[in-house]
Amino acid sequence: MVSNLQRQALSAAAQWVARLAAEPGDLELHSAWLAWREESSLNQWAWQRVEMLQSQLQCLPGVVAINVMDAAADQSRRFGRRTLLKSVVIGAGVSAIGWSGYRQAPQWMADQRTTTGERHNLSLDDGTRLSLNTASSVDIRYTAEQRLLILRAGEILVETAPDPRPLLVRSAQGEMRALGTRFTVRQFDDFTAMSVLQHAVAVRQGIDPAETVVTAGQTVTFDTQRMLSRRANEPGDGAWAQGRLIVDDWRLDRLLAELARYRPGYLGCATEISHLMVSGAYSLDDIDLTLNALTHALPVRLITRTRYWTTVVPRG
Repeated sequence: MVSNLQRQALSAAAQWVARLAAEPGDLELHSAWLAWREESSLNQWAWQRVEMLQSQLQCLPGVVAINVMDAAADQSRRFGRRTLLKSVVIGAGVSAIGWSGYRQAPQWMADQRTTTGERHNLSLDDGTRLSLNTASSVDIRYTAEQRLLILRAGEILVETAPDPRPLLVRSAQGEMRALGTRFTVRQFDDFTAMSVLQHAVAVRQGIDPAETVVTAGQTVTFDTQRMLSRRANEPGDGAWAQGRLIVDDWRLDRLLAELARYRPGYLGCATEISHLMVSGAYSLDDIDLTLNALTHALPVRLITRTRYWTTVVPRG
């Protein structure tokens, strides 16, 4: 259910789309839009929903998508902003209650991004170390007052450097304030997951000013309204940064779903073996090698129709 505040933020985001489309060369307007977007996590959430609509258009054939966007921009110039506003609000509203395809399309305009199967490590200006997991994107907004990382898709690992400025990570559902720490943040469709590996992180959901402190060894999930869960970290949390997936008593279908993040195309298993339990450390740099290892550990075999379609089925 979309709240009134969320609906207002979506409406504001749609108005910004219309204004930017009507006046694409106005640098002052662009600066004002950036200031609005970074003003609150709710504004960031609303803008991400509008971007989901744009990503959906990008999934159309190139000429069709361009024609649709050109027509929308032309309507905003010819008939005013109301027409474009209405169409974007409808699209953004649908996205707010869940458009499942956006994770498959990296946010190509982000400051830092990775494609499927790629990971990237970098050091920021203050010495903070940032790792991007597969199909991830993040914006970096450092000012004299704060250090801000905006996670737009995927997953990051942050190892903060000492600095008097607060370091914040913003997702679609809220903000996390590092308390001298090392932690991971993963953006899902409707919630954020965060695992604290060292020290502590203060979490704020949506526009709620109250913070919840999460200490080392804990993983939480939250949406814009509430904390959804809190549990102990799993043994392999953060190991992806070293190219490993460590699992402890996972179902086979869960393992394959995780491996599928690092491999384009389809990767799944037959229903009758989905319950098989798996433990071990697997390479994320060679998914084919990992899949072959499973055939030695479990009574399963692989059926590969193309390089983009692999199914795990019972052996024999």
